[in-house]
Amino acid sequence: MNPRKRILVITGVPGTGKTSFSNSLAKRIGDAEVIHVTEVVNKKRLFRSRSRDGAKIVRMKALERELERMSQRSKKGTLIMESHLLCDLRIRGASVLVLREHLNVLAERMKARGYPVRKIKANIVSEATDYCGARAERNYANVFEAFSRDRKLAGYAMKLLAGKKPRGREIDLIPEFDVFLRKRKELSI
Repeated sequence: MNPRKRILVITGVPGTGKTSFSNSLAKRIGDAEVIHVTEVVNKKRLFRSRSRDGAKIVRMKALERELERMSQRSKKGTLIMESHLLCDLRIRGASVLVLREHLNVLAERMKARGYPVRKIKANIVSEATDYCGARAERNYANVFEAFSRDRKLAGYAMKLLAGKKPRGREIDLIPEFDVFLRKRKELSI
């Protein structure tokens, strides 16, 4: 890997804004390439089968190797990878930005995308319990979490790309989860 290459992994549950933010950040930086991991999984057929709800069962080690190869081949100074899967991988030299979102906003986004109720429930639980953040902390040295609509989001990303840890507050959605469950009876667990 080129020692001057900067790698930013953007992860979070579906609906947190990873794709939109990755694309806008790359435009802001200029010398950046975005790798949308879902496209890589589909193009390279890096999945074994599908689950009952149609989700792909991804071959994670094969995906990790493919992303490392893509990282090495990239000619850009900055590489941005985005996917909910990335919190469960280890991309050498990457800093991680975990995008978070309030549960009601997330549920509405997933509903608008046509997600089945079962999948919405699973992703709401993952967001409330900070699945992506906890997994990213295990797999990467420099991890930061921020709400996807935070006005300072691009600044946080730039600090991570510089190898620095931005300052911020802890995000705890468990109290919000309790309220969410009482108000959203159709999504009760």
